[in-house]
Amino acid sequence: MCVAYHGGRVGGRFFRERTAERVRVTLQIAADVGGVATSRALGKAGIWLACVFVGATALIAALLIPLTGHVEILFGVGALLVCAAGVVLALLTPGFTRAVIFTLVACAGLYGFAVVAAEVSVAVPAPTPSSDYVLLSMPEFAVLVVGISRRSLATALALGTLGFVAGPGLVQLAAWQEGMPLAVDVPVLASFVALSLFVTALWLARRDAARGTALMSGAALAEEKDVALGRFSHRAATWVHDTVLSDLRVIAAGEPGPLDERQLAAIDRDLANLADTRLILEVRGANGSATRALSTVPMLVAVVRGAEQAGLELRVSGDIPAVNALSATALRSLERAIAECLDNVVKHSGVREAEISVMSSPPELSVMVSDAGVGFDVNDTTVDTIGLRMTVVDAIVEIGGSVQIWARPGAGTAVFMTVPGVPQ
Repeated sequence: MCVAYHGGRVGGRFFRERTAERVRVTLQIAADVGGVATSRALGKAGIWLACVFVGATALIAALLIPLTGHVEILFGVGALLVCAAGVVLALLTPGFTRAVIFTLVACAGLYGFAVVAAEVSVAVPAPTPSSDYVLLSMPEFAVLVVGISRRSLATALALGTLGFVAGPGLVQLAAWQEGMPLAVDVPVLASFVALSLFVTALWLARRDAARGTALMSGAALAEEKDVALGRFSHRAATWVHDTVLSDLRVIAAGEPGPLDERQLAAIDRDLANLADTRLILEVRGANGSATRALSTVPMLVAVVRGAEQAGLELRVSGDIPAVNALSATALRSLERAIAECLDNVVKHSGVREAEISVMSSPPELSVMVSDAGVGFDVNDTTVDTIGLRMTVVDAIVEIGGSVQIWARPGAGTAVFMTVPGVPQ
């Protein structure tokens, strides 16, 4: 039989997975139930709409300066800029009180423009237009959109109504003050009604989506809970198999008499670990821990589990069940040699990963254990290296086997052990 340690990644790259599983619900629904994205999009649309109407009005008013000779129109253009700034700030601010203030500022700017526009319209030698004059109507549309970005139906309707009453209302007041004929601005009134219906329909759709999301979330939570309980039950059963049943196999396969200290220590560890559910949820690798891989070899379970609990990650591969064909004496010697190798990895290699490979070639069996640690000089005569060589060699040679050790500083350590006794 053979056990080997080496730093050249013998047996392939180690697979690591150290993440502990937790029960989580990850439900994603393609609906803006909270209205965040929708409100943001409507706010941007409202800003563009307001800027278009105000910009077009300012451009027309600026063109009238050379035609009428009334330079005071520039004050009206400045008032339009105040109106546009108020609308933009009302759409962007999250607070309702500040939105009301900015709406009133926008309406005040609209009133300033209406006063100038009505005064010029009356002063120009031409038929006096009524208060629904297009130059006065266009900036009114900008004020109507101040509430569309609100995420609450009440605040959206309140701001929209404030903009409608204060904006066109002040325009009518300015027209009346300057002597213009008053008239109902039907397009502005129709636009206010349409926006109110749109906001109401949007809010009702959000409410229905929220109810549907709650139902779907509840169903997803119940399903995820069932899946999580199933995973937990499966792992719990596997954990019991890898601990209690494995310990019973070790006891049943052993010779009559008291258990040795190593087996007693392994049983004590298992009893303590059974009280910790985190160990049940822990996943050491894609194919399970080395303890599980060796669960069919009772004589080796205790020593491998002890190394894992000491912090060593093991990968086991090869013809593992063939180890059971060895005699009890060979198995005990093999266990002693593997324990020394794993102990050497934990104490001296500087890494926390190792690999055990089993190769069956009747009438012999070989096992190789490898790590990518610091390695050592095989000609070194320190106590540690001598202990590794003597313990492993003594354990294997005394049953008629052979041992080869490969090591190099910085390139890891490899111990290859071969034992006889496997039937053909």
